[in-house]
Amino acid sequence: MIHSVMNERIPTTLCDTIEKGNYVVVQKVGGEHIRVMRLSSKQKILIEKLKFDAESVFGKPYGLFEVASGQATPVCASQVVQDEGVGDIELRDINGSGSADSSESTVPEEFNVELKPAQALQKLSQEEVLNLKGQGITAGELVSKLVEGSKSFSTRTVYSKSKYIRRKTKKHSDRVLILKPTIRLLAQSYYMKDCVRVSNLRTDQLGMILQLAAVHHGRNVLVFDQVLGLVSAGVIDRLGGHGACIHLHRGLIAQSIPCVHSMNFDEKIFSTFLPLRISSILGTTNQEENGGKEEVMQDANEMAEDSTAIRRADRLAREQRALDLLAGGVDVLIIATRTVDPVSVLDAVFPKLRPSGSVVVFGPHMELILDAHRWLMEHDCVNVRLSDQMFRTHQVLPDRTHPLMAQHVVGGQLLSGIKVIPVDSK
Repeated sequence: MIHSVMNERIPTTLCDTIEKGNYVVVQKVGGEHIRVMRLSSKQKILIEKLKFDAESVFGKPYGLFEVASGQATPVCASQVVQDEGVGDIELRDINGSGSADSSESTVPEEFNVELKPAQALQKLSQEEVLNLKGQGITAGELVSKLVEGSKSFSTRTVYSKSKYIRRKTKKHSDRVLILKPTIRLLAQSYYMKDCVRVSNLRTDQLGMILQLAAVHHGRNVLVFDQVLGLVSAGVIDRLGGHGACIHLHRGLIAQSIPCVHSMNFDEKIFSTFLPLRISSILGTTNQEENGGKEEVMQDANEMAEDSTAIRRADRLAREQRALDLLAGGVDVLIIATRTVDPVSVLDAVFPKLRPSGSVVVFGPHMELILDAHRWLMEHDCVNVRLSDQMFRTHQVLPDRTHPLMAQHVVGGQLLSGIKVIPVDSK
């Protein structure tokens, strides 16, 4: 997985170095967890028992780091791959070189038929391992010593040797990847951490949503997002600063959209994000909210130093721009729900979609998606399709390719269609 992370297209952001206040993606080499966090001064970053100071990475380029004595130091990934130390087997396998010669991979050595406690087969004690770590030894050197100290290593099969080295490398790895957030990394992180919060939205289904909706440069997209802003962030990223992502939300301001903030969008790209209260469409905006526009704008002009008034003025300006765009119709309608019935959203916003516009609905509950399917069939939509996707992660190694035994497979359902002009209106 890590090789695709390192080669992935990076979105346009404010800078190419790690700075205080930036959101970053942290992953231990060989680890299973992906953490999204905002860096601050005097912060301790903990990822799978590996701990280091956040200040040690400020001003450094994104990429691979080596952790020693609580400090992270940039390292060259290509140099690590060429390293001959057994501790670097993880990175070498990622780049396809493998840990064992293919001609020997099918020839097993003598099997170890004698079962003994693991500690009795290892010369190095736990105290000695901790002492070596305290001296600042690298993971490669430590794994080499563990291999030398293993009494059973020579009796293992070739596959067992590779698995042993990989397991020890993963356990004692001192390297981490600190990367710019991307849509795929955010989707994977939140899905693995708590898939319910993103309505079981997998990475492949997020890509299918954007493909079915035909989101691209210059489109005006109306989004109802209950998946932590993941769909809205994907739309903003694809627009590239041209077009509009009208984000419908309940309440006075858009909340629970950490994915949008985590992308570190620059001012131009973020200008396409237009939060809009759904009450503005339903016509239930109260008098205080309606009558407060002019007052807020005046306050912002008179007190430019007041950041709160400036933020409110910016929010209202974005909302007014969204209303102006809705008056002319939008090109795409995307609904990603978790607790809201998608039919109720369609009733409110479907008239804002232009003829020949695409509509995509995602939800975790089949019954509600079926109701939305019937609704679209009755309201001038063609090419209405209901789909589900199967997604499995596979281990790909010589003679050992198979699906992972433990993995998340839960997902949701996708509904798509195209709005047309009814025949009786021609």
